[in-house]
Amino acid sequence: MFKKSFSLVGIILMLCACTSETASDLIKTKGIWAGFELVSDGSRTRINAELNAGDMNGSNIVLSDSDTLQVIVRGTAVELSKDTDFLDVDYQAYINITDDNEPFDILFNRDDEISTRSTVELPHNFIILTPSSEQNFSITNTITVQLDGIDTNSASTIELSSHCTTNNNSTLIQSTSSSITSSSYSFNLNNLIMFNDTQIDKSKACNLTILVERVRSGAISGEFTSQSYIQAKQQRTINNMTLTF
Repeated sequence: MFKKSFSLVGIILMLCACTSETASDLIKTKGIWAGFELVSDGSRTRINAELNAGDMNGSNIVLSDSDTLQVIVRGTAVELSKDTDFLDVDYQAYINITDDNEPFDILFNRDDEISTRSTVELPHNFIILTPSSEQNFSITNTITVQLDGIDTNSASTIELSSHCTTNNNSTLIQSTSSSITSSSYSFNLNNLIMFNDTQIDKSKACNLTILVERVRSGAISGEFTSQSYIQAKQQRTINNMTLTF
């Protein structure tokens, strides 16, 4: 089980990082790192593509007029659109297809360089049967997460995250995660180190979120640099649960 802990101040400092950009027509396909991710919530699938120069830490690649990114599903092509925030540059599209084992292709079309095709299938859909959103728990309780089935062809993980108020009235964000191989997993709250943190003001309730994720890796084009990847996820969340001490 893996635990993460962040203060709100630390997160704000991380968000101050700057990015650089490189036009795609200045780089050969062999010099591009690609990260392609498809995420389904059961209602629609978000396709996200990030291209960087050299490796995943390289400058963001911005598509020139001669280059495009497309997703192909059921014979229909949809072009990805640029999405820019103050941290990153990527390309996105949304498609209302979320079926089990649905194949998606991502094409990187280039007029003057090598074009690529990468492919991946969506994991199986699932439902979180328990717990429920806005459910209340005591520190002495056990939260049992029950799914409606398993997907043996995907890797599954579960994460419990918390937002707690500290003694100096700031927010402490922590999480613990684990891989899962069955349809049931339990968190014994009193045994979790994250809730024994002396910074937490235990007179106030913490907000809890559970995230369950199924992941499948696909076949990334060999034209990209090493450690490029394509993967598809089915994600489900249970939000706004509370924990009292």
